[in-house]
Amino acid sequence: MAQIIKTITDKGLFDKIFYKFFMSGDVFLKTKNGDLKTKFLGYTDGMAALNIPFVKNMYDQCLVFTRSEQYTVYVHLKLMEKQEDDSYIFIPVKFQIISVARKEDRKIVDIGGSGKSVIFATNVLSDFIIQNSLAMEMKKVDRVKEIVKFDAEKQFKQVKIYFSNEGMSDPRMKHFYESKTPFIIPDVTKKETVKSEEEYNFYVNNIYGKDYSLSNRKQLISEVSVPILFKTKIPYGYIQVNHSTQLGDPAMVTVKRMAMLVEELFNKYKLFPVNTDRLIISDVSKRGIGIVFRERRFIRYFKENSYVYFDIMLPDNKRASCLGMVRNIGILDSKIIKVGSELLEMDALSEVNYDEYLESIGIE
Repeated sequence: MAQIIKTITDKGLFDKIFYKFFMSGDVFLKTKNGDLKTKFLGYTDGMAALNIPFVKNMYDQCLVFTRSEQYTVYVHLKLMEKQEDDSYIFIPVKFQIISVARKEDRKIVDIGGSGKSVIFATNVLSDFIIQNSLAMEMKKVDRVKEIVKFDAEKQFKQVKIYFSNEGMSDPRMKHFYESKTPFIIPDVTKKETVKSEEEYNFYVNNIYGKDYSLSNRKQLISEVSVPILFKTKIPYGYIQVNHSTQLGDPAMVTVKRMAMLVEELFNKYKLFPVNTDRLIISDVSKRGIGIVFRERRFIRYFKENSYVYFDIMLPDNKRASCLGMVRNIGILDSKIIKVGSELLEMDALSEVNYDEYLESIGIE
């Protein structure tokens, strides 16, 4: 279902919206460290009162929201004053009501420690942790580039190895971050050599046309570019080769092997700090999970709207290796942190194991 967003600035409706959505549901304050659980206390004379714990310096402009089965409701607030017991008075500016129904059932997992259905997330790594590691270990990164390019430069006129820490505005990096699909352009001067007109037009308009150093070197007519992936899931770089004659499938195979070599070398150097602690999974559905933890040190592995890789440890020593997208981070009661992740991708065996687990707890 497409999102439908309705903005309401009519103050005559504010009272009804507050008491319909915010009085009974969980309410959260958007912060730079995640969504902080708050409590709506009431609305009168054009002012709203909320209890907001753990905040030393409240923002002058705030965004607070709540969710129901059919809606996410945001209210933009202007701070008036702080009272005792973590209570704050705000003037509501406007509401935004987004109607998006959840498409699937979600099940609360037995996290009491005794049930067979208890599951965990481990081996966690996010794309921004990868970027930071690449930036902090430049000597190792340069060494890997040197090793991989040594033989390749004997076969191709130009070899380029690029990593995400060098900038996400790069046209090839943007392409691989969104699709992870390698591409081959046998001869840019001959459209008929490319598999489809759509692929050729995309390359010319979105990649070749924006790569001025390549487009000015007219003798380089062909290209093969392949993403570099963590665990075949998270794109964090690419290898690009160009040549003065047409390139075909053998060149694609060669460049894919180069990308695999990069991943092997980074694993050998232990470049990426994978979190191997077991984090409790609190709720599950076919397309998403909730992860909860109390120790704040784990929050550094998650960032909203970022890719995250993790293994779900299932009963009977089964596991599911997943690529997810972090959709929300919330701070709940007793300072428990909850991360909501959409499940984007699993290999075939992982998908079978996860589906069997869902069936065992009553999700078809």
